[in-house]
Amino acid sequence: MTDTKPSFSRARKWSISLSVAVSTIAVFALMLMLNYLASRHYWRMPLASNTQTEVSPLTLRVLGGVTNPVKAVVFFDKQEPLFDSVWGLLKEYRFACPKLTVEAVDYIMDPAAAEIARTKYKLSFSSEKDKDVVIFECQGRTRIVSVGELSELDTSALMSGKSQEIKRTHFKGEMMFTSAILGVSNPRQLKACYVQGHGEHDLESDNKLMGYSKFNELLRDNNIQVQPLRLDGPAEVPDCQLMIIAGPKTAFLPEELAKVDQYLKQGGRLWVLFNYEAVEQPTGLEQFLQSWGVEVGRNAVIDPEHTVTRYDMVVSQFGGHAVSKPLLQSHLYMLLPRTVAKMKTSGSDAPQVEVLATTGEKGRVITDIRKGEMHPSQGDFVGTVPVMAAVEKGGLRGVNADRGASRLVVVGDSVFLGNETIEKLANRQFAHLALNWLVARNELMGALAPRPIKEYKLIVTKSQMTNLRWGLLAGMPGSVLLLGGLVWFRRRH
Repeated sequence: MTDTKPSFSRARKWSISLSVAVSTIAVFALMLMLNYLASRHYWRMPLASNTQTEVSPLTLRVLGGVTNPVKAVVFFDKQEPLFDSVWGLLKEYRFACPKLTVEAVDYIMDPAAAEIARTKYKLSFSSEKDKDVVIFECQGRTRIVSVGELSELDTSALMSGKSQEIKRTHFKGEMMFTSAILGVSNPRQLKACYVQGHGEHDLESDNKLMGYSKFNELLRDNNIQVQPLRLDGPAEVPDCQLMIIAGPKTAFLPEELAKVDQYLKQGGRLWVLFNYEAVEQPTGLEQFLQSWGVEVGRNAVIDPEHTVTRYDMVVSQFGGHAVSKPLLQSHLYMLLPRTVAKMKTSGSDAPQVEVLATTGEKGRVITDIRKGEMHPSQGDFVGTVPVMAAVEKGGLRGVNADRGASRLVVVGDSVFLGNETIEKLANRQFAHLALNWLVARNELMGALAPRPIKEYKLIVTKSQMTNLRWGLLAGMPGSVLLLGGLVWFRRRH
């Protein structure tokens, strides 16, 4: 019987074993070093050209300036279509800002955690606006962003009568989240004086159309403290960063207008919103604003091509001003605004007036208004009509508006910021932009434009869905098993 000689000698076997052991240890050590370096020096790069999670340089600047811990709570039903976009974007925020923590609470799957969150952040159990929200918290300051603020809607099919469907077209998460983080992380609180005594909107009222309680919440969310102000007393205007006059119905006294004028000449900032109900009774602000290069008409504006109920208007024509430029892909919803036009002025110290928004080419100006009723006539102006404007005077245009530089925003409609209408289209976003421009928070005036949402639909029949299900559940695993069996059979023979 012949002895078979082993394929490898004992020394050869030990050599191979030692080589494999050393190689394994070397690879393991290399992986440890790579992970150690990657944990401290990493670089993220979006691969998709239309990614929803790539953040802008402006957001990175804001996140880089956060020094206090900020917590973001995604209080969402995870089946909500926008959840993935919200969660993916906040994860990018977390990678860019070590001070930010992100937590998801699914109020459907985890009712116990949802109840704790509702109690802590005073969310209503029944209100629709407190479902699917993102809550930002920092040192006791909170800002809540609702799902309605996170997307831009296309209403063209609804207005034309072609369809009852309203589609989401753009995702506005970055502009809302960046604003919220800056608002809660900045300890400096601004003050706004809210003028009363002339039938203005009530900041405490929950009335759907005329109440301003949601606008009041918007001011608080932007870290602005509101102080009621009556101008008919002996006191002067207190030190504040902003004065708001929203929808007055009765006339201002000359002494009151003098106080407003003195405040503006000292570098004040003023936001005036007019009400259609005061068309027949001038408030005195119309003539006052002419000295600031703005002409407010005693009229009502309609746009037959961009309306749902005839008395409302969808505005989509915007200027290039810092307030309106971020809205170029958006729409505003207004109710019978008045004209707000730029007057011809001259001189080096003349106010710089810029129209923010206009109607379409078939806008109509109705001047015959009697007892609240509009009476269109052939003499009405038809064309592009301005409905809001911004004014700057006393400083270099576009430069930080410290004392010595006055700023105004004049809007021909005040009801569009009422409790019900402020949630429509981009009304809340406009209010946010106008506020931050007036108080010169330029870090929030960057180009955080809404990002387009792409929809992909696959329509299949019931039988096709059955075949697709069997193909996924049985066909793919079966193919792998069949391929493995063929390989095993070939090696056996």
